[in-house]
Amino acid sequence: MPVWFGDWIKEQRKALGISQSELSDRTGKQIPQSTISMWEQRKNENPSAQNVRLLVESLGMSMQNFPWEHVRFKDKNTEARCNQMAERFYLYDLASASSLRTFEGKTYELKGAVGVEKESGEVRHITDLYYRTRSVISDKRLLAKRKNAEDELQKVKGIKKVK
Repeated sequence: MPVWFGDWIKEQRKALGISQSELSDRTGKQIPQSTISMWEQRKNENPSAQNVRLLVESLGMSMQNFPWEHVRFKDKNTEARCNQMAERFYLYDLASASSLRTFEGKTYELKGAVGVEKESGEVRHITDLYYRTRSVISDKRLLAKRKNAEDELQKVKGIKKVK
């Protein structure tokens, strides 16, 4: 049975044995204790997508593991924005990849914070590569892709093997 966002927060927080103030501390005080209190009292059930992400990660979960089917928001647009955000492949996600291919057709082997271009040996920082990335691969499986350079890099659902 679905529960309101604030009820879910309270349940998760109590399961961890932490107070609202401690949860606020876990967010680096980016979400004040008073906001957490308002959510738990159902005075505000329309958090921003960024606050949902920050809160979920502060509770030790990933956005992919957030129980979307069990949590309700008063504004359906909030859920849609948060779901969209959960599917984005972020710069820090590149650490889980082994290589990427750019829109220019270059393939870079990822080595920590740098990529080494396969043909020329050119070394570029992953921050320089992220916005030119067309596809992200790990263990011969496609992790993320984007159709156009202007699009967000999106996680691929399911397992897609690549050559």
